[in-house]
Amino acid sequence: MEITEQQEKQLRQATEDFSIAMEIRNAMTIRVAKRVTAILRVGMVSLSIVTIILLLMLYAFTSKMGAMIDALATMDTQFSSMSGDMTKMRTTMHNMQRNIAHVPAITQATVDISNSVSNMNGEVGGMNLTIASLNYKVYGITNHVSNMNQEFRSIDPAVQQIGRDVYRANGPMRLMNDMNPFD
Repeated sequence: MEITEQQEKQLRQATEDFSIAMEIRNAMTIRVAKRVTAILRVGMVSLSIVTIILLLMLYAFTSKMGAMIDALATMDTQFSSMSGDMTKMRTTMHNMQRNIAHVPAITQATVDISNSVSNMNGEVGGMNLTIASLNYKVYGITNHVSNMNQEFRSIDPAVQQIGRDVYRANGPMRLMNDMNPFD
């Protein structure tokens, strides 16, 4: 069966249109793949930088945590000792008050100081517990950040697989470009 010249022109035109459409589609696919790859790379680099910064901050914070706890423990001991001494001083002042009538203002000030030191002792103890709890939570955050880092490492092969899949999915288009009869 022979084709007419008109049919041949139509066939050539259809083939050219198909070839142009495939080239446009191939270019769009490559452009999208490049953009996705660039976005994923920037995202991975950004997340890695944030992870490193967080790890450095946590290290800096936790490296000084022991010294802070020791200092607060020392303060707690000193305030406990001061509280005991204040109780003794209060007893002595009560004795002096009975013996000397013009010293009640000094006694009241000492009582106020004793109460303040006792309150401070309790609050320092509370701070010590809070900082110990904070230290525990910081170690938990460190573990979570380490887990995030491992998750990022496990994502990288998936991103590489996406690149291979895009290349493999693009294979038929490359084959069609190679089969163009008019080149």
